[in-house]
Amino acid sequence: MKLNQLKYFLKIAELGSVSAASRYLYIAQPALSNQVAALERELGIELFTRTVKGVQLTAAGEKLYHHATLILRQVESARADVNSNEFSPRGEVRLVIDASKAYSLLPLLVTEAERRFPDVQLNVFEAMSLEAAQQIADGKVDLGLIPNAADLSGVEVLPVYRESLCLVGKNIGLEDNTETILFEQLADYPIVAPSRPHNIRLHIEQAALEARRPLDIRYEQDTGLGIRCLVNSGIANAIIPRDVMEVELQRGEISALKIIEPRIERIHSLVRLKERPVTTACRAIEALMIELVGRLCEQKLLDGEAQS
Repeated sequence: MKLNQLKYFLKIAELGSVSAASRYLYIAQPALSNQVAALERELGIELFTRTVKGVQLTAAGEKLYHHATLILRQVESARADVNSNEFSPRGEVRLVIDASKAYSLLPLLVTEAERRFPDVQLNVFEAMSLEAAQQIADGKVDLGLIPNAADLSGVEVLPVYRESLCLVGKNIGLEDNTETILFEQLADYPIVAPSRPHNIRLHIEQAALEARRPLDIRYEQDTGLGIRCLVNSGIANAIIPRDVMEVELQRGEISALKIIEPRIERIHSLVRLKERPVTTACRAIEALMIELVGRLCEQKLLDGEAQS
Protein backbone atom coordinates (compact mmCIF):
# COMPACT_ATOMS: atom_id res chain seq x y z
CA MET A 1 0.00 0.00 0.00
CA LYS A 2 1.23 3.46 -0.90
CA LEU A 3 0.47 6.58 1.11
CA ASN A 4 -1.04 8.30 -1.92
CA GLN A 5 -3.37 5.37 -2.43
CA LEU A 6 -4.56 5.66 1.17
CA LYS A 7 -5.10 9.40 0.74
CA TYR A 8 -7.13 8.85 -2.40
CA PHE A 9 -9.12 6.07 -0.73
CA LEU A 10 -9.98 8.28 2.26
CA LYS A 11 -11.10 11.19 0.11
CA ILE A 12 -13.37 8.97 -2.01
CA ALA A 13 -14.85 7.48 1.17
CA GLU A 14 -15.42 10.93 2.69
CA LEU A 15 -17.09 12.36 -0.44
CA GLY A 16 -18.89 9.17 -1.43
CA SER A 17 -17.99 9.67 -5.07
CA VAL A 18 -14.99 9.01 -7.30
CA SER A 19 -15.86 11.94 -9.54
CA ALA A 20 -16.18 14.34 -6.57
CA ALA A 21 -12.83 13.11 -5.19
CA SER A 22 -11.31 13.54 -8.64
CA ARG A 23 -12.34 17.18 -8.74
CA TYR A 24 -11.19 17.80 -5.17
CA LEU A 25 -7.78 16.18 -5.71
CA TYR A 26 -7.27 17.56 -9.25
CA ILE A 27 -6.66 14.03 -10.52
CA ALA A 28 -8.24 12.59 -13.65
CA GLN A 29 -11.07 10.23 -12.75
CA PRO A 30 -9.67 7.23 -14.68
CA ALA A 31 -6.30 7.62 -12.93
CA LEU A 32 -8.00 7.80 -9.54
CA SER A 33 -10.11 4.73 -10.30
CA ASN A 34 -6.97 2.86 -11.35
CA GLN A 35 -5.28 3.69 -8.02
CA VAL A 36 -8.25 2.32 -6.07
CA ALA A 37 -8.40 -0.77 -8.29
CA ALA A 38 -4.68 -1.39 -7.67
CA LEU A 39 -5.23 -1.10 -3.92
CA GLU A 40 -8.13 -3.55 -4.08
CA ARG A 41 -6.05 -6.02 -6.11
CA GLU A 42 -3.22 -5.81 -3.60
CA LEU A 43 -5.58 -6.47 -0.69
CA GLY A 44 -7.60 -9.04 -2.62
CA ILE A 45 -10.94 -7.56 -1.62
CA GLU A 46 -13.41 -4.89 -2.68
CA LEU A 47 -13.33 -1.68 -0.68
CA PHE A 48 -16.34 0.05 -2.22
CA THR A 49 -19.79 -0.92 -3.37
CA ARG A 50 -20.65 0.99 -6.53
CA THR A 51 -24.16 2.45 -6.81
CA VAL A 52 -25.90 4.90 -9.14
CA LYS A 53 -25.46 7.57 -6.47
CA GLY A 54 -21.76 6.97 -5.92
CA VAL A 55 -19.82 4.57 -3.75
CA GLN A 56 -20.17 3.15 -0.25
CA LEU A 57 -17.59 1.43 1.90
CA THR A 58 -17.80 -2.33 2.26
CA ALA A 59 -17.17 -3.94 5.64
CA ALA A 60 -13.52 -4.35 4.64
CA GLY A 61 -13.47 -0.76 3.45
CA GLU A 62 -14.70 0.41 6.86
CA LYS A 63 -11.79 -1.40 8.50
CA LEU A 64 -9.26 0.10 6.11
CA TYR A 65 -10.78 3.57 6.62
CA HIS A 66 -10.03 3.32 10.33
CA HIS A 67 -6.45 2.12 9.78
CA ALA A 68 -5.73 4.57 6.96
CA THR A 69 -6.86 7.50 9.09
CA LEU A 70 -4.50 6.50 11.89
CA ILE A 71 -1.61 5.74 9.51
CA LEU A 72 -1.79 9.11 7.76
CA ARG A 73 -2.12 10.95 11.07
CA GLN A 74 0.98 9.16 12.36
CA VAL A 75 2.89 10.09 9.21
CA GLU A 76 1.97 13.76 9.60
CA SER A 77 2.77 13.57 13.30
CA ALA A 78 6.21 12.08 12.57
CA ARG A 79 6.93 14.74 9.97
CA ALA A 80 6.09 17.52 12.42
CA ASP A 81 7.90 15.88 15.33
CA VAL A 82 11.26 15.56 13.58
CA ASN A 83 11.13 19.29 12.93
CA SER A 84 10.38 20.22 16.54
CA ASN A 85 12.22 20.31 19.85
CA GLU A 86 11.35 20.89 23.50
CA PHE A 87 11.67 24.65 23.07
CA SER A 88 9.57 24.83 19.92
CA PRO A 89 7.17 21.86 19.74
CA ARG A 90 5.07 21.56 16.62
CA GLY A 91 2.42 19.26 15.21
CA GLU A 92 -1.09 18.13 16.06
CA VAL A 93 -2.16 16.84 19.49
CA ARG A 94 -5.60 15.28 19.89
CA LEU A 95 -6.78 15.32 23.50
CA VAL A 96 -9.96 13.98 25.07
CA ILE A 97 -11.07 15.13 28.52
CA ASP A 98 -13.84 13.81 30.69
CA ALA A 99 -16.95 15.96 30.22
CA SER A 100 -16.97 16.83 33.92
CA LYS A 101 -13.72 18.77 33.51
CA ALA A 102 -14.63 20.74 30.37
CA TYR A 103 -15.98 23.86 32.10
CA SER A 104 -13.10 24.26 34.55
CA LEU A 105 -10.16 23.23 32.39
CA LEU A 106 -10.93 23.81 28.71
CA PRO A 107 -10.81 27.65 28.50
CA LEU A 108 -7.53 27.89 30.39
CA LEU A 109 -5.98 24.98 28.49
CA VAL A 110 -6.65 26.27 24.97
CA THR A 111 -5.59 29.80 25.92
CA GLU A 112 -2.28 28.73 27.48
CA ALA A 113 -1.52 26.19 24.75
CA GLU A 114 -1.99 28.81 22.04
CA ARG A 115 0.17 31.33 23.90
CA ARG A 116 3.03 28.98 24.74
CA PHE A 117 3.01 26.61 21.78
CA PRO A 118 1.85 28.53 18.69
CA ASP A 119 3.05 25.75 16.36
CA VAL A 120 1.01 23.06 18.13
CA GLN A 121 -2.45 22.36 16.77
CA LEU A 122 -4.40 21.29 19.83
CA ASN A 123 -7.74 19.58 19.16
CA VAL A 124 -9.70 18.94 22.34
CA PHE A 125 -12.74 16.67 22.58
CA GLU A 126 -14.96 16.24 25.61
CA ALA A 127 -16.81 13.00 26.27
CA MET A 128 -18.33 10.94 29.03
CA SER A 129 -15.65 8.76 30.62
CA LEU A 130 -16.67 5.53 28.85
CA GLU A 131 -16.49 7.10 25.40
CA ALA A 132 -13.29 8.94 26.27
CA ALA A 133 -11.58 5.69 27.29
CA GLN A 134 -12.69 4.08 24.03
CA GLN A 135 -11.25 6.93 21.97
CA ILE A 136 -7.88 6.36 23.68
CA ALA A 137 -8.05 2.59 23.14
CA ASP A 138 -8.92 3.06 19.44
CA GLY A 139 -6.00 5.44 18.92
CA LYS A 140 -8.29 8.27 17.86
CA VAL A 141 -6.59 10.63 20.33
CA ASP A 142 -3.03 11.02 21.54
CA LEU A 143 -3.81 11.75 25.17
CA GLY A 144 -6.74 11.69 27.58
CA LEU A 145 -7.64 13.05 30.99
CA ILE A 146 -10.11 10.56 32.41
CA PRO A 147 -11.19 9.22 35.81
CA ASN A 148 -10.32 5.85 37.34
CA ALA A 149 -8.06 4.65 34.54
CA ALA A 150 -6.17 2.06 36.61
CA ASP A 151 -8.18 -0.84 35.16
CA LEU A 152 -7.48 0.02 31.51
CA SER A 153 -5.04 -2.23 29.65
CA GLY A 154 -2.30 -1.32 27.21
CA VAL A 155 -1.99 2.25 28.46
CA GLU A 156 0.34 4.40 30.53
CA VAL A 157 -1.46 6.07 33.43
CA LEU A 158 -0.27 9.16 35.31
CA PRO A 159 -2.55 10.22 38.20
CA VAL A 160 -2.89 14.01 38.34
CA TYR A 161 -5.96 14.93 40.37
CA ARG A 162 -8.11 13.50 43.17
CA GLU A 163 -11.64 14.87 43.48
CA SER A 164 -14.58 14.41 45.81
CA LEU A 165 -18.13 13.92 44.57
CA CYS A 166 -21.06 16.01 45.76
CA LEU A 167 -24.82 15.78 45.82
CA VAL A 168 -25.95 18.55 43.49
CA GLY A 169 -29.54 19.75 43.15
CA LYS A 170 -32.16 22.34 43.92
CA ASN A 171 -33.36 23.08 47.46
CA ILE A 172 -30.88 20.83 49.25
CA GLY A 173 -29.04 21.77 52.42
CA LEU A 174 -31.07 24.96 52.83
CA GLU A 175 -32.74 24.21 56.16
CA ASP A 176 -29.61 23.67 58.27
CA ASN A 177 -27.26 25.73 56.05
CA THR A 178 -24.77 22.85 55.82
CA GLU A 179 -22.11 22.17 53.17
CA THR A 180 -21.93 18.41 53.67
CA ILE A 181 -24.25 15.43 53.62
CA LEU A 182 -23.84 12.00 55.18
CA PHE A 183 -23.73 9.13 52.72
CA GLU A 184 -26.64 7.44 54.50
CA GLN A 185 -28.82 10.47 53.76
CA LEU A 186 -28.42 10.11 49.99
CA ALA A 187 -31.16 7.47 49.93
CA ASP A 188 -33.70 10.24 50.56
CA TYR A 189 -33.00 11.94 47.23
CA PRO A 190 -34.02 10.86 43.72
CA ILE A 191 -30.86 10.59 41.64
CA VAL A 192 -30.12 10.94 37.93
CA ALA A 193 -27.00 9.08 36.78
CA PRO A 194 -25.47 7.65 33.61
CA SER A 195 -26.36 4.06 32.77
CA ARG A 196 -23.97 1.18 33.36
CA PRO A 197 -21.12 0.73 32.55
CA HIS A 198 -20.29 4.47 32.71
CA ASN A 199 -17.52 5.11 35.21
CA ILE A 200 -19.33 7.42 37.57
CA ARG A 201 -22.36 5.09 37.78
CA LEU A 202 -20.20 2.10 38.68
CA HIS A 203 -18.23 4.26 41.11
CA ILE A 204 -21.21 5.48 43.12
CA GLU A 205 -22.88 2.05 43.10
CA GLN A 206 -19.69 0.46 44.43
CA ALA A 207 -19.58 3.05 47.20
CA ALA A 208 -23.23 2.33 48.04
CA LEU A 209 -22.54 -1.41 48.12
CA GLU A 210 -19.57 -0.99 50.45
CA ALA A 211 -21.56 1.34 52.72
CA ARG A 212 -24.61 -0.96 52.56
CA ARG A 213 -26.76 2.06 51.75
CA PRO A 214 -28.89 1.72 48.59
CA LEU A 215 -29.39 4.76 46.36
CA ASP A 216 -32.56 5.88 44.63
CA ILE A 217 -31.23 6.08 41.05
CA ARG A 218 -34.53 6.96 39.45
CA TYR A 219 -33.41 8.33 36.08
CA GLU A 220 -30.66 7.47 33.60
CA GLN A 221 -29.04 10.00 31.26
CA ASP A 222 -25.89 9.31 29.28
CA THR A 223 -25.05 12.91 28.38
CA GLY A 224 -23.95 15.81 30.50
CA LEU A 225 -26.75 17.89 28.98
CA GLY A 226 -29.41 15.38 30.01
CA ILE A 227 -28.13 15.27 33.60
CA ARG A 228 -27.97 19.08 33.79
CA CYS A 229 -31.53 19.40 32.48
CA LEU A 230 -33.01 17.12 35.14
CA VAL A 231 -30.99 18.77 37.91
CA ASN A 232 -31.76 22.34 36.81
CA SER A 233 -35.48 21.54 36.54
CA GLY A 234 -35.55 20.14 40.07
CA ILE A 235 -36.71 16.72 38.89
CA ALA A 236 -33.66 14.91 40.26
CA ASN A 237 -30.30 15.38 41.94
CA ALA A 238 -26.91 14.15 40.76
CA ILE A 239 -23.82 12.72 42.42
CA ILE A 240 -21.09 14.47 40.45
CA PRO A 241 -18.03 16.71 40.88
CA ARG A 242 -18.96 20.20 42.01
CA ASP A 243 -17.29 21.94 39.07
CA VAL A 244 -19.56 20.20 36.54
CA MET A 245 -22.29 22.73 37.37
CA GLU A 246 -20.18 25.66 38.52
CA VAL A 247 -22.19 28.14 36.43
CA GLU A 248 -25.47 27.26 38.15
CA LEU A 249 -23.77 27.18 41.55
CA GLN A 250 -22.34 30.67 41.09
CA ARG A 251 -25.78 31.96 40.14
CA GLY A 252 -27.30 30.39 43.25
CA GLU A 253 -29.71 28.31 41.16
CA ILE A 254 -28.64 25.00 42.76
CA SER A 255 -26.64 23.80 45.75
CA ALA A 256 -23.84 21.28 46.23
CA LEU A 257 -23.20 19.22 49.36
CA LYS A 258 -19.95 17.30 49.75
CA ILE A 259 -20.64 13.66 50.58
CA ILE A 260 -18.97 12.42 53.77
CA GLU A 261 -18.80 9.31 55.99
CA PRO A 262 -17.76 7.85 53.67
CA ARG A 263 -16.57 10.29 51.04
CA ILE A 264 -16.85 9.33 47.38
CA GLU A 265 -13.62 10.13 45.59
CA ARG A 266 -12.08 9.37 42.23
CA ILE A 267 -8.74 10.05 40.55
CA HIS A 268 -8.32 11.64 37.13
CA SER A 269 -5.26 10.52 35.19
CA LEU A 270 -3.46 11.38 32.00
CA VAL A 271 -3.64 8.30 29.79
CA ARG A 272 -2.00 7.32 26.50
CA LEU A 273 -1.36 4.10 24.61
CA LYS A 274 1.89 2.37 25.54
CA GLU A 275 2.94 1.42 22.03
CA ARG A 276 2.17 4.83 20.53
CA PRO A 277 5.20 7.09 19.90
CA VAL A 278 5.08 10.19 22.10
CA THR A 279 5.84 13.37 20.17
CA THR A 280 7.48 16.47 21.56
CA ALA A 281 4.19 18.32 21.12
CA CYS A 282 2.30 15.66 23.09
CA ARG A 283 4.80 15.84 25.95
CA ALA A 284 4.46 19.62 26.00
CA ILE A 285 0.67 19.42 26.29
CA GLU A 286 0.94 16.70 28.92
CA ALA A 287 3.21 18.88 31.08
CA LEU A 288 0.91 21.86 30.57
CA MET A 289 -2.10 19.82 31.70
CA ILE A 290 -0.32 18.82 34.92
CA GLU A 291 0.63 22.43 35.61
CA LEU A 292 -2.86 23.80 34.95
CA VAL A 293 -4.62 21.17 37.06
CA GLY A 294 -2.29 22.04 39.96
CA ARG A 295 -3.02 25.74 39.50
CA LEU A 296 -6.79 25.20 39.44
CA CYS A 297 -6.59 23.11 42.61
CA GLU A 298 -4.61 25.84 44.38
CA GLN A 299 -7.19 28.42 43.29
CA LYS A 300 -10.03 26.15 44.51
CA LEU A 301 -11.52 26.14 41.01
CA LEU A 302 -11.17 22.38 41.09
CA ASP A 303 -12.55 20.86 44.28
CA GLY A 304 -9.73 18.42 45.02
CA GLU A 305 -5.98 18.02 45.24
CA ALA A 306 -3.28 17.57 42.63
CA GLN A 307 -1.44 14.23 42.61
CA SER A 308 1.64 15.16 40.56
